[in-house]
Amino acid sequence: MNQPAAPAWEPWRIGLFFAGYFAGVGALAPFFPLYLEFRGLTAAQIGIVMAVAQAMRIFGPTAWGWLADHTTERVRILRFTSVAAAICFVPVLFPGGFGYVLLTMFAVHFFMTAQIPIAEAMTATRLRGEPRAAALYGRLRAWGSASFVLVVLTTGVLLDRAGLGLQPWLVLVLLAGTAAAARLVRDAPHSPHGSAAVSVRALFGEPRVRWFFVSVLLMIFAHGALYTYFSLHLAALGYSNSAIGVFWVLGVVVEIAFFLVQGRVFARFDPFSLLAASFALAALRFALIAEFAHVIALLVIAQALHAATFAVHHSASILTIHRWFHGSATARGQALYVSIGYGVGGTAGSLLAAWLWSEFGASAAFLSSSAAALAGWLAVRRAHEHEARRAGQAA
Repeated sequence: MNQPAAPAWEPWRIGLFFAGYFAGVGALAPFFPLYLEFRGLTAAQIGIVMAVAQAMRIFGPTAWGWLADHTTERVRILRFTSVAAAICFVPVLFPGGFGYVLLTMFAVHFFMTAQIPIAEAMTATRLRGEPRAAALYGRLRAWGSASFVLVVLTTGVLLDRAGLGLQPWLVLVLLAGTAAAARLVRDAPHSPHGSAAVSVRALFGEPRVRWFFVSVLLMIFAHGALYTYFSLHLAALGYSNSAIGVFWVLGVVVEIAFFLVQGRVFARFDPFSLLAASFALAALRFALIAEFAHVIALLVIAQALHAATFAVHHSASILTIHRWFHGSATARGQALYVSIGYGVGGTAGSLLAAWLWSEFGASAAFLSSSAAALAGWLAVRRAHEHEARRAGQAA
């Protein structure tokens, strides 16, 4: 029987989905802690609510990734979960205390955890074997970064003028926009048995893979304080909502710049060398935020380092996973990246930051991030050593 012809590759479709998803994140991540404070939650409660986003990534992406790989219905899952996430966010618009908000965000993030791993798996399928994969992937992810910038800047201004009560309404509108973008996504025909089997368990038996995922966990752990408390830290230092939005955007602007030129960077440097550099710069970035966020010039430098701590690290990690996890393991490879990094690492980082923030203050929370980044540098060095040893044995 003839296989169905693959639809023409139209990158704008998946790029538009990335734009929609990260627009929602742009309204949610920087400003939801401020809204929760406005709603009356304590700093510790805010830390727990924000940690839910990470906690749901421990199990959610793996479950959705398994379902996507075994049913091959990636588009249907993407559309269903994007609609479900928007519907589940509606209760935030109504009164309720800490437990009410916590349960609501459990449901929202359970469905959101499916979306990026599946979108990344679709992208991996399309780009496999493409010589310019790094450059094309960077341009697609730039769609998401650009929409994040636009939404964060706009949201900061709107909240300064209209008040924080507007924030959840903006998030709901953007989640609905993500669902609309999902309707346009197309996938390439694929079969879970259409290529050589890839054993996820066997891959985890390799030291290079284990050390790599340890490093991923530590990098996202290091970002726990940033994603949970960066806005509150700047607000406590006297920055306005608009200024906070600008500093979030600064990091994403340099991220976009890297995504647009990363093809040349990856052609010159191997992914593990770039990963090691990203960890060293992350240690510096979080130390600057911990001790010098009140100095605008140093805060600008710290946020400019987002190009290394997120963009370089993310692209190098995704391209490594593209190389190791393929065929019947494509979606699960992306899901494991999210589950181990953003799930386990992000949850632990957020919860530790919440405790340190409450007991010792902002500086301690961000210095723990710097220490985690240094530990991640050691882990990625070990992964690189095992990768080089394996390549030497193969040669």
